[in-house]
This record gives sequence, C-alpha cells and structure tokens, in this order.
Amino acid sequence: MVRREVLAKRLEQLNLSIEKINRYRYLTDEEFLADEIAQDVVEYNLFIAINMIVDMATHIVVDNNMGRPQKMADAFDILYREKLISKQQKDIFQKMVGFRNILSHEYLKIDKKIVFAIMKKHLDDFKNFILMVNENFMPKQEL
Repeated sequence: MVRREVLAKRLEQLNLSIEKINRYRYLTDEEFLADEIAQDVVEYNLFIAINMIVDMATHIVVDNNMGRPQKMADAFDILYREKLISKQQKDIFQKMVGFRNILSHEYLKIDKKIVFAIMKKHLDDFKNFILMVNENFMPKQEL
C-alpha cells in the first residue's frame, strides 16, 4: 500500500521546483542563454523534479507489489504495463531519466538550448504525472 505522506512530500517538492522553473519561462531564448543564474536555477530544479517523479514512480510500483525496478527508468515501464500511464508518457518519463543523468554526471555537456526547450515546452509532462498520482494514489477530499 502506498504511503500517501511519502507521495505528498514529493508532490510538494515537485510543485515547488516547477514554480521555480516557471519564474524563468518569460525569457526569450537569447535572454536565457545569456543568463547563467537562470540556467542554473532551471537545470537544478529540472534535476529535482525528475528525481521526484522517479522516486514517486518507484514508490508506487514497489509499495503496490507491481515489480522491482532495477534501473531508474524501469518504474515507468511497470506503470505503463499497469495502465497507469500511456506509452507516450512512459517514453517521455524515460527520456527525462536520461536527461537527469546528463544533468547529474555530464554537466560539461549540457546543451542549454535543450534546457530552454524543456522549460518552454515540457513542464506539462510533470503536471500530467502529478495528475496521475493524485487521481490514483492520493485520498479524495470529502465534501
């Protein structure tokens, strides 16, 4: 059984990271590429946000006896198999894990244009994950 307090803490951190990234969405690509602080904030919070969805996905899978992920991206295969996310979402979340690994281990190779594109076009992917968690694993509010 999923411990909701574990998910709630991670959802809170995920939302906080998304809010911090959103503060820079107004920038043009030229402004973003010239602003090292904006790049650092966005990269760090993308790293945290991706870690939060990986943690939640793994927690959901393990605590519901759906399987034992061996690698970070495996939990998304299992969530797809269990029909909790679509194939498109699975592919996106697994690409996020790859990007997270670049942020974590290959920081000298980070393409700032890709970071900008993710900030501008892919924050809804995180929001879709939040919706899935809320709909399936968080208690419903009673009226």
